[in-house]
Formats: sequence, C-alpha cells, structure tokens
Amino acid sequence: MTARKAGGTSGRSAIGRRAGAKSRRSAAGRVGDGWQAEKSALTRQAILEAAVRCFVEHGYANTTTAMIADEASVSRGAMMHHFPSRSAVMNAVVGYLHVRRLNEYRALMTDIDSPDQTLTRAAIRLSVENAWKYVNLPSFIAYQELLGAARTDPELAEAVGEVERDFEREFLKTVRSVFPHWKQVKSLQAAHDLVQFVMQGMGVAHRSSNREQRAKRMIETVTDHLERIYVADTGDGEL
Repeated sequence: MTARKAGGTSGRSAIGRRAGAKSRRSAAGRVGDGWQAEKSALTRQAILEAAVRCFVEHGYANTTTAMIADEASVSRGAMMHHFPSRSAVMNAVVGYLHVRRLNEYRALMTDIDSPDQTLTRAAIRLSVENAWKYVNLPSFIAYQELLGAARTDPELAEAVGEVERDFEREFLKTVRSVFPHWKQVKSLQAAHDLVQFVMQGMGVAHRSSNREQRAKRMIETVTDHLERIYVADTGDGEL
C-alpha cells in the first residue's frame, strides 16, 4: 500500500516535472519570439531612418538599397529580408515619414497655446517660428525628395497620394488639439494654409540668398496676418 502510494506520488511528480519543463520551454519560446520580433522591428526602423538620412544627404534619385543598408549598418541580406526591392523601401519610407512628421510637429507646438491663459502675439509668433523649424527638419527635406520623385513615378505617386490625403486630415486635427484658442476661429483652415504654404515655400527655397534674414521678415509678416485673422474672427481686440 505504501509502495503503491509512493509510486503514485512519484508518477504524478514525473508528470508534473514534464509539464513544468514543457511550460518553461514554451515560456522561453515566447520570450525568444518576442525578442526576435523586437529585433526585427528595430532593424526595420534603422533601415527607414537610414533611408531618410540618405535622401537628405544624397537625394532620392541617388539613393540605392545598398547605400541604405550601409548607412543602417545592416547586411544586404537583412535589407532584402525586410524590403525585397527599392520600391518596397521607398513606399515604406512614405508611411514612416507620415507618422514621424506628425509627431515632430506636435512636439514643436505643444505647450505654446495654453487654454488657461490669454492668447498673446508672442505665442502666435513662437508658433510661426516653430513652423519654420519644422520645415527645416530632415523629415521635411526627405519628404520633399519623395514628392519631387512622385511627379514622374506612378507607383510612388500612388503611395504618396494616399498618405498625403490622410496627412492633411491628421495634421489639421493636430493643429486643433495643440492650439485650443484657434478652435473657435472660423478661418482656421485659411490660417493653417497661410502658415504651411509660406513656410513650405521658404523651406524648399534652400538656395535663396540671405535665407535666414528673409525668413525672419516673413515670420513677422505671417504673425501679423494670423493676429488679424484671430482678432477678426473672435472679436478679442488687439492682442
């Protein structure tokens, strides 16, 4: 009786040990899979960031997948695993820049316009100054390279077109969220277009003489117009 009991206990222990070992192997497998997924995501991120740097330094037309792989410090095999063709990586960069540009804009504009404080001309001017900084970021320069290439590349044009439509919607949502005082402004779209078109125009005019000095004058001019738009639409009087 005692022996059978001991045997039974021993059997159950053996089963328990096997189950425990299997559970540990399964957990280790999940940890391994998680690490591989994270490593893969990091590699992909490194490739996309490297592509942006290559666009800025060498231009879209001169950027090759081999160049991007070297810049990202990954093997050609790893590059081909994530992006089997040049068009694949270029299309992926379009989506990557979509998210990056929105995040960078939000980071630059957050905390300028506080709903608990009266809007001032200084706050408006700071937003315009930061809009100028925004169009001088590597992400903006890289995206301009893609836009230029999309004019004659149908496949890239399709990818850019889809992202552009979504970006415009998300960008205006971001503007409303970071500039609470402007939610009540009827001419918000016009004010937004004024800043964007002027800043983007100055941003691509990178070979203009006295660029920074001229930019300062335009920042002041745009601030004047925004102040007038805000006062006219809200009746708050002079800022």
